[in-house]
Amino acid sequence: MEVTFSQGEDGYTYVLYAEGKRPLKIAVYVLGDVEYEVLFRRMIEFIQRESNAPEHLAKMTGPKFMAFVERMATLICKEYSPTKNLGITKPEIRGAVLFVLQAGLKAGRWPDEFEMTSRTFVQFGGGS
Repeated sequence: MEVTFSQGEDGYTYVLYAEGKRPLKIAVYVLGDVEYEVLFRRMIEFIQRESNAPEHLAKMTGPKFMAFVERMATLICKEYSPTKNLGITKPEIRGAVLFVLQAGLKAGRWPDEFEMTSRTFVQFGGGS
């Protein structure tokens, strides 16, 4: 099965990656507060520690890669409880995980800095 991305009218991005599975709901993670920035740094460290190097991730098929995004998001939620502690939703966590993994794939290594734009899943924003 091919991975398909679609934009919902509710502002979420939906990713269909496997038959029989519901689509992943992904939201933009906005760095608007210090707490969000601290958690984002922790997520980066967690992802780099718990996943393979980007050159190995690049060998994954699309469906396996998206299943990995979901697995990392679940592990981060268990490790840091972002919804309970900060009100950060799992779709936002998925967006941050996808952003970090894609940046690593693009650079071929874990980058020291991440390029954020109005079209990435992690963005700078005002306080929430």
